[in-house]
Amino acid sequence: MIGFQKIASLLTAILLLAQPLMALPLSAPRLVPEGSVKLVKTGAVVESEMPAPTGTLMACNGQCFIEADGVQLLGADKTVFAVHEDHDAFTVLVDTGSVSFAMRADAKPVEFKTPFDTFLAKPALVPVSSEAVIRGTLEVSESRAVLTMAEGSLELTNDQGQKLLKAGNSIVLAKGIGLSEADTEALAAAGVATATLAIIGASIVAVAGSGDGGGGDSDEASPHQ
Repeated sequence: MIGFQKIASLLTAILLLAQPLMALPLSAPRLVPEGSVKLVKTGAVVESEMPAPTGTLMACNGQCFIEADGVQLLGADKTVFAVHEDHDAFTVLVDTGSVSFAMRADAKPVEFKTPFDTFLAKPALVPVSSEAVIRGTLEVSESRAVLTMAEGSLELTNDQGQKLLKAGNSIVLAKGIGLSEADTEALAAAGVATATLAIIGASIVAVAGSGDGGGGDSDEASPHQ
């Protein structure tokens, strides 16, 4: 019975991530684990819905869902990440793994932190009152982090300036290096345009998605605006 309830809760969470976000304020972000979540600092294991621990690294055993005011997150199995909400921003720290996100157009900015860089992201090119939802995924491995936009656009800001990341595009963050020769050749073979951007000591590569009819548009191939 408990297993069925957990599966039902997770299915509801995944469906919510794919649907328009409701403008309903929450008292605090909520954590909904599929299997269990280990709190890295204390070793405690969480197996049921609860308020999301603030600023604490969580290791997902199975998918885990975070719901906050205007922001929803879905951590993949084996992902290690943390969340923290302030009055003016929502912070998502991804140590390793993959986190999919959905943001309302009027949501507070989200600060993404990875081992390679930190940047503030806020919806762009949509009216503040729009019901549009911005969706994407942040994947972090030992060698790099990749932020991919599936829907909408984000304005990314850090000490080096601002970049616009549009739907169908990605940025690759790799500590102190650009794309490897093998990666460059693979992208060229796939007909993908790339542009290297320096930012906070990391190399950021804007990669355009190979959507229908989009291969020849240089504006879509770069987050510059």
